[in-house]
Amino acid sequence: MPEIWNESYKKYMGVKIENDSEGVMSDIHWAWGMYGYFQSYALGNMYGAQLLASMDADIKEWREELRKGNFMPARGWLAKNIYSKGNLYSPTSLMKLITGKEPTVKPYLDYLNKKYGELYGF
Repeated sequence: MPEIWNESYKKYMGVKIENDSEGVMSDIHWAWGMYGYFQSYALGNMYGAQLLASMDADIKEWREELRKGNFMPARGWLAKNIYSKGNLYSPTSLMKLITGKEPTVKPYLDYLNKKYGELYGF
């Protein structure tokens, strides 16, 4: 695995990996043998985008307030909608409670299309 990682990193990124701790073993999950762990990142991104879309709809000015250093609108929304719920609901139930919808990839795809569309002009 380290050899393939290092070759690919050099090929695609132009970076020479000096040792395994800079390469394949730099992610603690791999070192622990947790190779099937990465789908949780995808789910987290999907949930996060859906929650962010809901917060955008509820608090139009939260981004501007954040730019000013005022974290309270976003923090308040998160406290009310997520933090106060603790572990009372399954992820699916919590998403439906907060956003009114079952978990869906659409907000994440919208985010990716907007971000990379602006960067690469598509």
